[in-house]
Amino acid sequence: MLRRTVFFRKIGEEQTSDDAEDGPPELLFIHGGHAAKISDFSWNPNEPWVICSVSEDNIMQVWQMAENIYAEDESEANHADLE
Repeated sequence: MLRRTVFFRKIGEEQTSDDAEDGPPELLFIHGGHAAKISDFSWNPNEPWVICSVSEDNIMQVWQMAENIYAEDESEANHADLE
């Protein structure tokens, strides 16, 4: 299974060493649905945050990022919940 990583914003943002273990700050999510190399993808012009991707084995996937990934909510997480 191939995974696609999506980098979007927060490029160069400072990180704690604990956060750095999870990846760079601009990494939003990893989509791991295709078994072959992705040959094309497209953003839906009518539905926000909906993407279609097609792999070399002719499998097409239509998917949408979770709102918590792209929403502007900058509230701090409760560190007790993260442990």
